[in-house]
Amino acid sequence: MKVRRREHLVLSWHPDGLRMGIPGQRRWIEVTPDLLALLTEAGDGADAQELAERHPAEERARVRTAVETLTGLGVLVPNEDAPPLPELWERWGAVTERFHDEARNANYLVHSPQRVELVEEITSEGGAPDIFKEYPDNPVVMLPRRPLRLDAPVEDVFATRRTHRRFTGAPVSLDQLGTLLFHSFAPHRFIHGGPFGPQQCRVSSSAGGRHEVEAYVVVYDVEGVQPGLYHYAPARHALELLDPDAPRERIAELTYDQEPSYEGAFTIFTTAVANRLAWKYRHPRAYRLWMYDAGHYGQTFALTATALGLGPFQTVAFADDEVERFLGVDPAEEFAVYLLSAGVPDGPGPLVPADFAFPPPSKV
Repeated sequence: MKVRRREHLVLSWHPDGLRMGIPGQRRWIEVTPDLLALLTEAGDGADAQELAERHPAEERARVRTAVETLTGLGVLVPNEDAPPLPELWERWGAVTERFHDEARNANYLVHSPQRVELVEEITSEGGAPDIFKEYPDNPVVMLPRRPLRLDAPVEDVFATRRTHRRFTGAPVSLDQLGTLLFHSFAPHRFIHGGPFGPQQCRVSSSAGGRHEVEAYVVVYDVEGVQPGLYHYAPARHALELLDPDAPRERIAELTYDQEPSYEGAFTIFTTAVANRLAWKYRHPRAYRLWMYDAGHYGQTFALTATALGLGPFQTVAFADDEVERFLGVDPAEEFAVYLLSAGVPDGPGPLVPADFAFPPPSKV
């Protein structure tokens, strides 16, 4: 039988040497020089018996066993009848496949003694990250403490929520911006989180109540707020000025000139302060969590904007490195996640065109 090395394999250096991820499993094996040589010999295809015969007689049984084991693990595959690599991983690549495998089937130790021990270990070592980020020495714009009433029926908000791409250019009021930021990013109340300390209750859910999302607001046309780049401080419901020079043209450069990213009244870049999650959740599956949270926050933003009569827009199409430099954050600790923007909508949004007709139902 002819075998060949699987096309996509991920290897990683560890303190004890080189390891290789087993496809489809959360397992790694040590890659010795002999194993690496065997995989190199298999290359694009080689007869299993011939692979063994290339070695001294006393080593051939060991080589045959290694070939059988590697074939069973999917590291070596039959040369002719090997199942094709799923299109998903052809398109997204080996690193994404490895992450997918590593993030599956995490043991959360629910209702187990090990969970109690782990919680004690985490909390006793200290180093809990701050639950809020602030720039206390920067100029600040205090936002109205009383949010506007959101009286629109929830079914109307659901029915009219659209991603808007055209705006009138009219300014947004300070009360509208303050209400939108409060419901999208601020805690409404606090609860006791046990050994993990106070936990925030925001509109958006967050893994373990960690709320790692931060909001940076680029103001263009908001009544009572000078244009510029601000950080939203949820604890004091205020905008902290980071840079007074943040024109639309700069945002256009960061967002591949997507007009709705910068043609509204303001743009919000959200980031993830990753260690707020990693401090509590210490397994690869936790890397998914900031993605979920980004979606929760984005939907709360869109629904709140709709209830306020604003048109929301959201995208992930931006240059991460450049955005992080623009925000002044360290990507090793805090990284760009999502872009949200809003303004006074020009029209009802991208509804089904009037000349579009659904096909008639098929007759049974």
